[in-house]
Amino acid sequence: MNLVRKTNRNYLIFLLFLFPIMVAVDYYVIEYFVNFEVNDVLLHESERIDYELKQNGSLPHSNYTYRTEEVSNDFNGQNKFGDTLVFEAYANKQIPYRTYQFTVDTGSQKMRVSLWHILLEMNELIIWLLGAATLVLLMLLSGLFFINRRIYKWAWKPFFHNLSALKNYDITSKEPVQLKPSKINEFKELDKVVTALMEQVKKDFQNLKEFNENISHEVQTPLAIIRNKMVLLLESNNLNKEEQQWAQAVYQEANKLSKISKSLTLISRIENQEFKRLDTVDIGAVIDNIVRNMEEIIKFKNINTNIDLDSVTVQCDQILANILFTNLIKNAVQHNREGGYINMTLTSEKFEITNTGSTSDMSTAQLFNRFQKGNKESDSLGLGLSINQKICDIYGFRLDYERDNDKHTFSLFF
Repeated sequence: MNLVRKTNRNYLIFLLFLFPIMVAVDYYVIEYFVNFEVNDVLLHESERIDYELKQNGSLPHSNYTYRTEEVSNDFNGQNKFGDTLVFEAYANKQIPYRTYQFTVDTGSQKMRVSLWHILLEMNELIIWLLGAATLVLLMLLSGLFFINRRIYKWAWKPFFHNLSALKNYDITSKEPVQLKPSKINEFKELDKVVTALMEQVKKDFQNLKEFNENISHEVQTPLAIIRNKMVLLLESNNLNKEEQQWAQAVYQEANKLSKISKSLTLISRIENQEFKRLDTVDIGAVIDNIVRNMEEIIKFKNINTNIDLDSVTVQCDQILANILFTNLIKNAVQHNREGGYINMTLTSEKFEITNTGSTSDMSTAQLFNRFQKGNKESDSLGLGLSINQKICDIYGFRLDYERDNDKHTFSLFF
């Protein structure tokens, strides 16, 4: 729900809540003041009648007199206001009246006098109030709606333009993002903050990219020299058995360090979105090629393979597709037991690979973290599945893992 719709909805809820309260308050306030004014008229008329009676000894004429009756001299009734309904033939309906009853003394006889005054019909008053309140409410709601829409179009237009520009901004682009200026102070401050943050992010991105490029080149070169020198040293035949073991350990650790460096650099490049190509990749051909490259080790470990591949193509970078499926198949071969099996199926929905292997207590969530290995004794770096997860995040793929004792299944959903 966008901002203007949510604002209008809150205005509508508030006014609908306010409407019955406003009508009720108006009704009781008007009723109070009408009765107050009528009571005042009747009270003044009773005072005039009492005065004329004492001056002239007879009841004066009054347009408000409803009824007079004689009462006993020991009558001690209280003066009181009241309401009554009287049928009026000219209107053919009951008409509400306000009454005031009081007692006067003519000298020889007490009399009970009742005065009345017509009242506004409250039912009609309520209808008029409802109509007037509804009209005011609709005018207020319409005004708020159109004012809010105008403010939305005028004031928020630069904001949505800038939001769209930020969504489409490519951090690897050399062109700076063009933000549309706003006349609203809060949006001006927001633009300044966003511009400063983008400059800092771009600067950090360039620094990280240069660091990755430098570390990749500067580390790999000396590691390659170390490995070559250790090969020469091992082939020299001048080392005793213990020294050969030491040299072999140095060679293996240098080789491992080189792989770690390459894997971490690859993860960093994937996170930095440096792979932007969208190739139409034939997944079946990729899998066939990887399996052929691993035929020797598959035969060496006497692993039975059962491969069922449909013709499937997906849009992704060819290099990342090779890395993704190589890691999955290599993982199934490397961690398989001798005489085990690998089943691979490929459909338009998913690629599923199941292999036998050792049992593991590691949770599925941990398995995709960096440097996590299901088998602690394995020579694996524990980075392959982490790389696969990063690739899946880019293209919206989903990689699931299930384990059933010594049977391990990875499902890659496209």
